Amino acid sequence: MGTELTAIIIIILIACSAFFSASETALTSANRIRLKSKAEEGSKGAKMALKLLDKYDKVITTILIGNNIVNIAASSLATVFFTTLAGADNGPLLATVVLTIVVLIFGEVMPKSIAKDHSEGLTIGTSGVITFLTFIFTPLSFLFTGLKKLVSLIFGKGGKEVTVTEQELLAIIDEIEDEGVLEEQERDLVKSALVFDETMVDEIITHRVDITAVDVNEDCERVKEIFISEEYSRLPVYEGSVDKIIGFISQKDFFKRYLTKKEGEQLFLRDVLQEILYVPHLMKISDIMKLMQKDKIHMAVVLDQYGGTLGIVTLEDILEQLVGDIWDENDEIVAPVTFVTDTVFHVNGDVSLNDFRRYWQNRTGQNPHIDSNAKTVGGWILELFGKIPETEECVKTKDFDIKVLDVSERRIVKIRFEVIEKENEE
Repeated sequence: MGTELTAIIIIILIACSAFFSASETALTSANRIRLKSKAEEGSKGAKMALKLLDKYDKVITTILIGNNIVNIAASSLATVFFTTLAGADNGPLLATVVLTIVVLIFGEVMPKSIAKDHSEGLTIGTSGVITFLTFIFTPLSFLFTGLKKLVSLIFGKGGKEVTVTEQELLAIIDEIEDEGVLEEQERDLVKSALVFDETMVDEIITHRVDITAVDVNEDCERVKEIFISEEYSRLPVYEGSVDKIIGFISQKDFFKRYLTKKEGEQLFLRDVLQEILYVPHLMKISDIMKLMQKDKIHMAVVLDQYGGTLGIVTLEDILEQLVGDIWDENDEIVAPVTFVTDTVFHVNGDVSLNDFRRYWQNRTGQNPHIDSNAKTVGGWILELFGKIPETEECVKTKDFDIKVLDVSERRIVKIRFEVIEKENEE
């Protein structure tokens, strides 16, 4: 074989090495969602690429087999080529040095860098050739894939791993928002949807002590006054005690009957009583919402482990976990977190501890050090003190200097937080 022909074959083999290296990187980096989108638009190459991704191990094995074949062949021919030019003493060394540099630059680094930036296009463009080679190398790839599965079983990693975890997905959402793909409100909505399915109902309830309810035998004049003063659209109705809530009455139905009743006619709450849903305190709000939608009920009683009333939750409370606070003309807008200065802020005791964590993380990018199983900020403060604190009592955590501003009926109403500057702490 002449030196010119040998040189041409070596160049072709290096080009093949570049092709295999680029194909491997493109296939590894390709975005499956974008490929699906192109396939739905009618791209045959994208459909073929998706089929390759479905048998990823077999395809990667084929590419590696092809890459090793062309590299070994190029190395052998380069040794012959340089031995002919420089003699038996210097030829092998010269072939090793030159081919290593050439393969590294033109067969590995450059094609992989280009493939990383154009992964979907290259995957689609090379899918036909790779599909053909996968069929040709099926016996070899079957052997190596079998060995890989055997080794995985030996080391206990034979199971299929998830592609993206929830935490990784949250990080991806932040990243694409930084790139301008998502608006801030879109990011918050997607994040809320991910957290929504994991939220338990006892994290968002109106607790028993905050419930405004009426006895089923209450005088309708008194009920009218409660509706007018409290401005609620619905009131739970109990029999005997709040632990036995038997339904609820709506403002619309009550006043409709109240205003149309005849003179001397008595209005009983049982006449306008509507059914209410009963749910355990460890039920997920996503499941409760499905039940509410199915039964067309807007309010549920949350039961504790003894069957007593822990609190109530409305459909609006659940929806607010997805879209944020929903205000109507009767709601009293009270900010749960109020900043006094850049480092000092006030928090209501009934604010959800999870909401406080998320609020602080969104504001500072850091998680506060809170080691507590409490549901509310007030419950966390009780744990820190180990007792019911007095007004003006203070406690300190790693992140905050905390002072209790208001205690009412053994409940912490408002707390003052002052951020501890890390530099001062050091």
